[in-house]
Amino acid sequence: MSRVVVRSALLLIACALVLVACGGSQSPTASTTSPTLALIAGTPDASTIVTPNLIVLGGTDFATDTTIRIPFQVFQKNGKLLKPDDGTAQLYLGATATSPALGPYPVEQLSLKGKDVTFDRADAETIMVAAAVPLPAPGAWNAVVTMKVAGKTVAASNQFNILPKETTPAVGTAAPTARTPTLKDVGGDGTKISTAHPVDTTLLQDSIPDLLAAHRPFVVAFATPQFCTSRICGPIVDIVKNVQRDLKATDLAFVHAEIYTNLDPSKGAAPWVLAWALPTEPWVFVVNAQGIITAKFEGAVTQAELEAAARAAITP
Repeated sequence: MSRVVVRSALLLIACALVLVACGGSQSPTASTTSPTLALIAGTPDASTIVTPNLIVLGGTDFATDTTIRIPFQVFQKNGKLLKPDDGTAQLYLGATATSPALGPYPVEQLSLKGKDVTFDRADAETIMVAAAVPLPAPGAWNAVVTMKVAGKTVAASNQFNILPKETTPAVGTAAPTARTPTLKDVGGDGTKISTAHPVDTTLLQDSIPDLLAAHRPFVVAFATPQFCTSRICGPIVDIVKNVQRDLKATDLAFVHAEIYTNLDPSKGAAPWVLAWALPTEPWVFVVNAQGIITAKFEGAVTQAELEAAARAAITP
């Protein structure tokens, strides 16, 4: 994932974090007898959390008092992707190395593969997902993941910030009405409003305000396949197309909106990106017929997860 204005890589070993807010207001607790993060991480210095492996999460929209879905990957510091033997892991949170740990929160390894979903590198083909993590108070926090790799328990760590409130429109709120461009606006030339290769014109038929006015539910993907440094934007658009295909018998509309004005990163974020207050990319939102956001995903999302969220938005 990359920042919209100052671009940074998701799948490189940078210390960014990912999430997609799912709503809720559950507050985590930890017993004073809970092990510390340093103990869980197995670090020799109990006052610090420095592991040979890094949790690489992509995104920034972590808000207190929300229960979120956190996708991430684990890398060795030499860049090698680590995958758990049994496809599961445990996630812990803590304010400091010596404070009692919150968790564990169960994690599953999920595949992003699907029909016609293409990847620039194998790193992007899977993602680790903690489906429901209640976030604590705002401020600087630490995350530790433990899992079995080649029969041995390994730990990974990183730091992240929890915000007082979400930056992007929250689940349960009205979708912004900023106009996104359509094929009609560019005389049918999809290459003027999409960097996907090839351009899928079925994702360029409808503009968000028109769908809202028509009370039609929709999925919108804010992504730039050509310029996305995370190598996730292209696969995300492909995943959205697959869900569109599977739900073609429904009234659900599907929209792809690029990130940059005139498809040019030097011109900054497009007006619709600013209206949705997107601090990173890619993002996918699901909106129901009443114009209310029912789900949102920052960064990587599997086809199964997105399709389930889309079906929920059109279920009476």
